[in-house]
Amino acid sequence: MNNTNPLAVRFLIALAGTCLIAAVAGNSTMAQDKAKPAAAPAKAAVKDERDRKVLIENDKVLVSEVRYKPGSSSGMQERGQRVVRALTDGTTEKTFADGRKETVTWKAGQVRFNPKETFSQKNTGKTELVLYSVTIK
Repeated sequence: MNNTNPLAVRFLIALAGTCLIAAVAGNSTMAQDKAKPAAAPAKAAVKDERDRKVLIENDKVLVSEVRYKPGSSSGMQERGQRVVRALTDGTTEKTFADGRKETVTWKAGQVRFNPKETFSQKNTGKTELVLYSVTIK
């Protein structure tokens, strides 16, 4: 049985095409965007300890690879609509602005679409978690 969500697959393909078009059409813009300093993160109740590498950032998308070492956390911040793919297995605990908590289990290769939301995230597993994220601007 195939557990792949056809809507998520179509969205991911469309998003990849959009990224490719944006990369080709805005190549000089992206080079300029890379030179810009990263925007200051929202004030965080939790220190941002993740290792985030921005791969592409332009006016359409933000593509990044995020590494969470065991026990490391991200600060509380608003995140836009995004597609996230796990490159490794792992478990995180998301804490939302209202204090609600959610445990998220990732399997390598798993792809999820996430709505715009505000939360902090902590790697509660014993291994490094690596996520590839495409955020729609």
